[in-house]
Amino acid sequence: MTNEQNTVSRKEASEALDSIAANKHRIIETQRPPILLTLLASISYAAIIFGYGMTEHENQWALAMVLGGLGFAISMGLSYYTFRILGVKPSIIPKSSASMRLNLMSGLVFAILIIGGRELRLIGFEYAPHIAAVLAGIILFGLINKYPTGEYIEEKTNDKS
Repeated sequence: MTNEQNTVSRKEASEALDSIAANKHRIIETQRPPILLTLLASISYAAIIFGYGMTEHENQWALAMVLGGLGFAISMGLSYYTFRILGVKPSIIPKSSASMRLNLMSGLVFAILIIGGRELRLIGFEYAPHIAAVLAGIILFGLINKYPTGEYIEEKTNDKS
């Protein structure tokens, strides 16, 4: 066997990288976690928020938070495992600034829902944790469906002007 060295032009390398990015985007768009896992994760996360909003001291709502946390950890672990089987490695830490902004904004929204639901209940609006939990579940369900790996991938448009 001979070891031949082939040089690759800058254009060929760019085309290869674009092809890899397009394949990754196609795989992520077509391979989503099973809908039941997404639903379990959303309901579990909503249970955490609802339990926190309803907890006053040490009561049964703390159990809802614990069970919600277990359900969320199991569903996200199974979702991660499903992606690994499909050959996609979801990253826990965002790799791009757009993904970082997406994660920070969603974290801010969830923090507002968590704190707002509890504080509004404490000042007298007793259905605030219910509303916050439902909103958080819907938002998380949408985020998992739209960005299953947690990475924001920009769609490239082919403008030939």
